[in-house]
Parts: sequence; structure tokens; C-alpha cells
Amino acid sequence: MTPHPLKHLLLLEQSGELSDRQQRVLDAELAQSAAAREMRRALHGLAAALPEPTTPPSPDAAAHIAARLAQTAPPAPHFRRPAQIILAAAAALALFLSIQTFRTHRPPTAAAPQLARVETEAAADHEWTDPLEDDFAELERLLLAISDNPFEFADL
Repeated sequence: MTPHPLKHLLLLEQSGELSDRQQRVLDAELAQSAAAREMRRALHGLAAALPEPTTPPSPDAAAHIAARLAQTAPPAPHFRRPAQIILAAAAALALFLSIQTFRTHRPPTAAAPQLARVETEAAADHEWTDPLEDDFAELERLLLAISDNPFEFADL
């Protein structure tokens, strides 16, 4: 027996929820395997180390737990896998078509030189100039006028 079902049976044994069939399976496994007996001893040691609860559970706790366990999850729809495949195919088709449309759609080459000429004219009309350029030029002239050596102020 693998460790997972064995742990499940041992925990059910500790809580007192083992059925007769499960008890027989657990007893047979414990008789065969020393590792199973060691795991049972470790789980009993852990259970003994836990402190007893100071307050008892509410009287209707068992009914609430039983009602929650009795609720079954709605069955998963069977169309889920085909729907995923259809959606993936639709996404792949949309991607393929958009790539093909992008590749085939090219602007006419005759408009490209005209567009470049319009852009250069617009750039020439709105060329940016430094508003402090005149002030810096005047400051440079003043520095040249007051200095004996014309290259002296460049060291500043």
C-alpha cells in the first residue's frame, strides 16, 4: 500500500471513522509492514502531544459538518475540453489573419517621398530655438571685453 492511502486509513482510525472493511485492510497492512506500524506509532504520538480543547464544540457543529459533506459539487460540464480547443483554434486563426493582413497592407510607395517632404517643411517652420541664446551670446561678448586673455574665461 502506498503511504497516502495508509495515512488516510490511520487518520480515520484515530478519529474513529473506520468502516469494518477499512479496519480489515488497515490490520492486514499493519501486520505486513513495519513502516506502517512505525507510521501508526508516530501518529499516535502526535495525537497524544496535542492538548485537549478547552471548550467543547457547539452542539450543532456535527450537523453543519454532515450537511456540508452531504452537499455535492455540481458536475463539471462535459463541453469544457471541446470549448477550450475551439477557443484556441479561433485565437490561432485570428492571429494568423492579423499577421497576413499586416504583411499585405503596405502604404503606397509614391506617397512616401511626398510625406517626407511635408514633414521636413513642417520641421523647418517649427524649428526650436533656444530663448536664452541671445543672452548667452551677450554674456560671452562681455567676458571677452573685460578679460585680457580671450581664452581665460573658457577655464571657468
